[in-house]
Amino acid sequence: MPNYKYKAFDSAGKISEGSIEASDRKNAAAILASMDLKPVKISLASDEGDADADSSALKKGGGEKASLALFKKLYQLCGSGGLPISDAVKSLSQRSLDKKIKSLCRELYKDLSEGKTLSSALEKYPDTFDACVTHLVEAGESTANLEFVFKNIIEYIERRRQLRATIIAALAYPIFLCFLASGVVLLFLFFMLPKIKSMMLNMGAEENFPIIMMELIGRLLTTGLPVVLGLAAAFLVGVKIWRKSEDGLRKSDAILLKIPALGKIAFDSDICRYSTLASTLFASGVNTTETFRLAEKSVKNADMRARFQLFRTAVNDGAPIAAALQRYGLLDSEDIDVITVGERTGSLVSAFNEISSVHSESLERRIKIMTAALGGVALGTAFLLVLTFALGIVMSIMGLFQSLSK
Repeated sequence: MPNYKYKAFDSAGKISEGSIEASDRKNAAAILASMDLKPVKISLASDEGDADADSSALKKGGGEKASLALFKKLYQLCGSGGLPISDAVKSLSQRSLDKKIKSLCRELYKDLSEGKTLSSALEKYPDTFDACVTHLVEAGESTANLEFVFKNIIEYIERRRQLRATIIAALAYPIFLCFLASGVVLLFLFFMLPKIKSMMLNMGAEENFPIIMMELIGRLLTTGLPVVLGLAAAFLVGVKIWRKSEDGLRKSDAILLKIPALGKIAFDSDICRYSTLASTLFASGVNTTETFRLAEKSVKNADMRARFQLFRTAVNDGAPIAAALQRYGLLDSEDIDVITVGERTGSLVSAFNEISSVHSESLERRIKIMTAALGGVALGTAFLLVLTFALGIVMSIMGLFQSLSK
C-alpha cells in the first residue's frame, strides 16, 4: 500500500503530523477520521520526496532549462490563455508533465497563496532565475504587463543559451585536440622516451635536440606544472578572500575592466544586460527613477554598479541622462549620441534597445575572437608538441642506424 503523510487537528485542536498506509487519499482520510483526526493535508510521501529533491536541485543551480520552459508555459497560459498568474502557476503545479516544472510551480504557488509576488517567489531560486529575470517580472507585475515581460524574458534566455552554445562549439574541437596531444605526449614521456634513451646509450649515440626538448618538457610537466597550479590556486583563494569585502570587490572588478579583452567582454556584457532591462522597463511603462533602480541591480561588475548608482542619483537631481552617463564613463561617444537623440525625441525605449543590440553584437564578436585565439593557441601548442616528439623519435632512430652502421 502507498504511504501517505498527513497534517491534522486532533480532538484538543492541536496539529499532529505522521504517516499512514492507505489505498488512496479517500481511504487515508477515512482512517484519520476513525482516529478522531481532522485532516488538513494528505500527500503521498514519494511525491513530497521528489518535490523536495527537485526543489533542492533547482536551488543549487542548473535550472536555466527549467526557467525557459516555465516562462514559455506562463506566456502561453497568461497570454493567449488569459489566465491570472496564480491560476497559471497552480495549473502547472498539478498538470505539468515535467517533474522539475511541477515541483517548482508547487513551491511558487505556496508563496503566491501566502500573498507574495511572483518576483519575490522567484528570488528563492537565484541559480535558476537571475537578477535580470526577477526584476523584469517585478516590473511586469507593477505595470500589469506580464505577457510582454514574459516574451522578453524568453528572448533573453534563448539569446544567452545561443551565445553559450556558440562558445562551447568553438572550443570543443581545440580542447579535444589538446587532450589527444596530451595523451600522445604522456605516452612518449613515460613509455617511449626511456626506451629510446636506453637504446641510444647502449649504442653510443648522442642525444639530439628534440630528445633534450622532450626531457625539458617532461620536467616542466612533472615538476613545474604542479608548482604553477599551486601558485595559481593560492592566488585565486587570496582574490576570493579579498573580494568578500565591499572595497575589495569593487577594486577587483575595476581591475578586471582594465584587463585587455576580458575587460571589454565584462563591460559589454553588463551594458547589454542593463540596456535590455532598461528598454523593457521603459516599454512596460515604468518611470525613469524606478527603471534605473531596477536596471542597475542586474549589473554584475561592482565598480560599474557603483557608477550606475551615481548616474541614477545625478538624474534624480535633474541632470540629463546622456550627460550623466558620459560623466561616469558608462558609455562611449557614439552611444551617448544615441541616448541624446532618444532623450530629445522621447524615445528612450528605442535608444536603449539600439545600445543593447550594438553591445550584444560587440560581445559576440569579442567572444568569437577570443575563442578563435584560444583555439589557435591550443592547436598550435598541440602541433608543436607532437612535432617535437615526432622529430625526436625520427632523429633518434637515424642516430641508432648510424651507430649500427659504424
